Amino acid sequence: MSEEILRFVDTIHRDRQVDKEVIFTGIELALVSAAQKRFDQEDGIEVLIDRESGEISAVRDGDSFDPREALGRIAAGAGKQVLFQKIREAEREVIHREFSNRIGEMLNGTVASKKGGGLVITLTNRAEGFMPRSEQSHLEEWNEGDRIKVVLKEVNMQQTRVQLLVSRGAPDIVRRLFEQEIPEVADYVVEIKAIAREAGNRTKIAVATLDSNVDCVGACIGIKGSRIRNVTDELSGEKIDVVRWNDSVEVLIPEALKPAEVASLELDYENKTANVYVTEDQQSLAIGRRGQNVRLASKLSGWELNISPISEEELAQLRLAGTESRADEMFGDRLAQVAGEEGAERANNPLDQLFDDSSASDEEIAEEYGEGAVVMGLEDLPGVTEEIADRLVELQYDSTDALLEAGVEGLSKVDGLDEESARLIIEKIQDIMGSVETEAEEGADS
Repeated sequence: MSEEILRFVDTIHRDRQVDKEVIFTGIELALVSAAQKRFDQEDGIEVLIDRESGEISAVRDGDSFDPREALGRIAAGAGKQVLFQKIREAEREVIHREFSNRIGEMLNGTVASKKGGGLVITLTNRAEGFMPRSEQSHLEEWNEGDRIKVVLKEVNMQQTRVQLLVSRGAPDIVRRLFEQEIPEVADYVVEIKAIAREAGNRTKIAVATLDSNVDCVGACIGIKGSRIRNVTDELSGEKIDVVRWNDSVEVLIPEALKPAEVASLELDYENKTANVYVTEDQQSLAIGRRGQNVRLASKLSGWELNISPISEEELAQLRLAGTESRADEMFGDRLAQVAGEEGAERANNPLDQLFDDSSASDEEIAEEYGEGAVVMGLEDLPGVTEEIADRLVELQYDSTDALLEAGVEGLSKVDGLDEESARLIIEKIQDIMGSVETEAEEGADS
């Protein structure tokens, strides 16, 4: 009997990963329950099992008794129920402890059965997951016996079992597939900053890197789309847009709305809403089929986006109003302060009035800013077209300090500018500033 108990405990421990102490305690409780049934009494019965030898000592009202002789068939059946209930409780604890720290992980399983539109999935020999219809992609159809990859979404302890809720519709499965297929993501060279997904239709994913030698978007897409294709194949052909993350929402929103081209933005930082202006030929592309593109871009950026069509004339007026407002914000207070000082001459940075009307006459310029003031536009810089000037404004490269701070490296990343063009722009600004400083020094000496 003692050897049988030790073998039984060892078998249950190995097969179900239940602690041996829990099994010994379960057997003791089972024997007590059976004895209570046999003798029709609840108190005065104790049963202990030696953990080393497996010997059983049983006492009833101070007198020893042999459980094997005292227990009948009915009492033994009741004892087994108690024992296996105790083992099941311990097994639930083991499963809960094992999976509660794995939420968000990707798991491999096998479809066991279909249940009310959902799928029961075997994850291990002891654990099953359930995937309701709401967590599935409408592109996919699964049959019993199919191998399947899922992410663990929830772990719920219930009265009789642990429910493992798994998903193929959650954004986390896209994240895990990227980690699996793209070494730069797995090695944290490329970071996934945000994911917006409508399962079975489209996913937008924003990525970034601190390594200037790595193209984060190109690394995710791969040569001729080889890497991203592995992810889309696993998701049964779901379309995935990879965009470049930027901490500036003025840059992120146009990225998130790709492939549509954004003409202009109006941002309400307090309410986190943005009016996005696009030309009429880009409106349907920005909104997307049934509003999908703008919905996903809104989720990705965390801003509510309102798409509005705009004509070329309206766009020109909007940009003019925006640049005038920005120039006033940047220089208004400083110029007012300098001009207000008694006996002070008005100070001029040669590029402070970068966006002033270049059609103004020399007399108007002199009257407004003083003799010798330099007034120019972004288009006056080497290699800068009207389109590139608009991009520089959107990126807030709209002042002397901003352009010099961006430097050759920053400006060369602007669409339409290469490294040589960026170098010429920086040199032009430095030449202008140097000449003005020289003139100022000569004036002071004289």
